[in-house]
Amino acid sequence: MASRVDASGSGAKGKGKLEDIMQELALKEEDLDDVIFEDDDAPAEEELRWMVLARVHMDKGFSTYWFFRNMRSAWDLARPVKMKTLEDNLFQMQFNCLGDWERVTQGGPWHFRGNPVIIVPYDGYSKPTSIELFKFEIWVRIIDLPIAYHGKVKALAAKLGEFVDSEPSSFDFEGNFYRVRIKLDVRNPLKKATSLIRGGERQIFAVKYERLPDWCQVCGMMGHEFKEHSDGVHPPSALIFKNLRAPATTAWGTKRRNSN
Repeated sequence: MASRVDASGSGAKGKGKLEDIMQELALKEEDLDDVIFEDDDAPAEEELRWMVLARVHMDKGFSTYWFFRNMRSAWDLARPVKMKTLEDNLFQMQFNCLGDWERVTQGGPWHFRGNPVIIVPYDGYSKPTSIELFKFEIWVRIIDLPIAYHGKVKALAAKLGEFVDSEPSSFDFEGNFYRVRIKLDVRNPLKKATSLIRGGERQIFAVKYERLPDWCQVCGMMGHEFKEHSDGVHPPSALIFKNLRAPATTAWGTKRRNSN
């Protein structure tokens, strides 16, 4: 029963994590006297709905008070949200309406002091510390992509991160780029481009990220800036991950205005 409801899930993966815990705590089967959790023991549905776990991807310490305050302001919620600190840089939140929950889980990326706030839905049964909080969704622009290659957008986006969605290919939208939504893993450096080969010839397409959190222009990682990388002193030639944030002024996702 324990492995079924554990955050690691069922099967070999869940069993392996359970065995790791038993080894860490030097437990044997005879040391355990399981409590059985039946379906009738489950809390009411409203007690567990619209919850998330959150973590700020930054190396420096920060004020929980200001984190909660800033996020409430950024989210502009319709109803109050409950926030709880589980442990250092791990937070549990519960919203009071579906609209607020969807805005927070689907409307990112969210930032705190320029650093990504990683948010995942939470079911109330999984161990909070066993849930990975490394990925967040973001819109990316593939620059100067010819229309003939739009059928390969999913494959091109998958080279940047985990593909989630894309804007439709249409003459009704402005901009010399194709817009895709991906999941970025903060453990990996940002990608500067994606590429394909046609007829033996490679074509490279630069990418820019919308509402990109702060990142290091030396190593391409999020969580610190280039002045915090090593001793912070770098020649311009070392800033090879520059100009990755898409300009906020470029319109996209709205139809071209009628000139008549």
